[in-house]
Amino acid sequence: MNDKKFNSILLLAIAITIVAVVAQKYFPQKQLMVWPNNYVYYFYSSGEAAGKPNAYWLDSEKGLWRCNRPEDDKTQYFICSFNAIFFPDQKNQGLDLRDYTHLKIKLKFLGNAKKLRISLRNFDPAYSRVDDSGSSKFQSVIIHTKDFESEVSISLSEFVVADWWLSQYDITRALSAPDMSNIATMGMDYVEDLQPGNQDIQIERIELVGGWISAENWYLFILGCWMSGIFIFAVSRLIQLQAQTKHDVLIINELSKSNAELQQEKDRFRRLSTVDPLTQAYNRFGIDQIVSTLMICNIEREQNRNAPSFALIVLDIDFFKRINDRRGHDAGDRVLQVISQIVNKAIRPQDFLGRWGGEEFVVILPSTTKEFALALAEKIRLIIYDTVFEPQNPLAVTASFGISDKIADEDFATTFKRADCALYVAKSEGRNCCVLAADELATEPA
Repeated sequence: MNDKKFNSILLLAIAITIVAVVAQKYFPQKQLMVWPNNYVYYFYSSGEAAGKPNAYWLDSEKGLWRCNRPEDDKTQYFICSFNAIFFPDQKNQGLDLRDYTHLKIKLKFLGNAKKLRISLRNFDPAYSRVDDSGSSKFQSVIIHTKDFESEVSISLSEFVVADWWLSQYDITRALSAPDMSNIATMGMDYVEDLQPGNQDIQIERIELVGGWISAENWYLFILGCWMSGIFIFAVSRLIQLQAQTKHDVLIINELSKSNAELQQEKDRFRRLSTVDPLTQAYNRFGIDQIVSTLMICNIEREQNRNAPSFALIVLDIDFFKRINDRRGHDAGDRVLQVISQIVNKAIRPQDFLGRWGGEEFVVILPSTTKEFALALAEKIRLIIYDTVFEPQNPLAVTASFGISDKIADEDFATTFKRADCALYVAKSEGRNCCVLAADELATEPA
């Protein structure tokens, strides 16, 4: 799409948006006629005079009704009301007025009363009972009779729940708000003590009105259209860019895939070359690389003679050949794996475990004293001693340990030799023990 075409579409969309915003005010209204209609209408009054109720039709065809309070009426609270029942056969069913915004009433009033109360009762099983009409939520608004000189438009938001009703039915705070979801009846009555005489009302029209779509929802719809248009435009532009760069992306992806595969192969071969596949500990080649790195780092460290270099633990499983001979090599492999797991859990993240060969392991502890290494070796020895190997056919396993630390100007071979000699001493002293190597390499045992 060229810039000229895009600008034309944008200007057209802006013009349509302006028209849509202005047009909302002129949308037809949703209407529900309460009077005249075919609902059931009735009067309720607190008494009667000469065998006639105090509230009655003068002319039902014209909607003219009268409230008469006799001169001799002595009741404290005189009641006189007009009511509409929307579903008389199903007292728990009413009209959902949540889509309406206003109640419009047009009537002619002749009398001395100053106020009329308009009420809407909502039925909700949470607090209403079919056998108690008063249990429906009483919501009302009070209108001065002089306001009825012209049509009165009452916002449904003006209706409030009566305090006496909340108190009488012990309504909780969660259920005390106005509710227009199921209005069963509508009423019109007087809210003050009427003077004796007639109060005549001619109802011309009672209706509920509301927009088919609220202004808020209409504006949200317009906003949604704009967001959808922007989204569609962005997607189309993205598709165009993808089409333009598709070839380059394919090449980059292929190169990236090849590079990732090469990296994976490199990592796999590096791991195969440095890790023992059975125990997942470093193999001898891996330990040699670690030692080479440590030896280079220790050149500067040895300038401070008091700083520890690294300590070394050499571990050998006792009577391992006997395990292989009596239980088989599969059992021996499982013992090696468990030993490796035990040591790995016991050492620190910065320490290194390697399988030196057969049933012999080494642990390298950087920046560690031989005293700490001895304590760690003793801890590992006790864990191995307390572990039950081969639970289905229990097997007791122990290990012997030789411990040394690197002395200044000493190569790794000598450090290892001293630890190995200490291991030999541990074996000769009955196995399942830890021996700290001498600082000087002793003469080879006979």
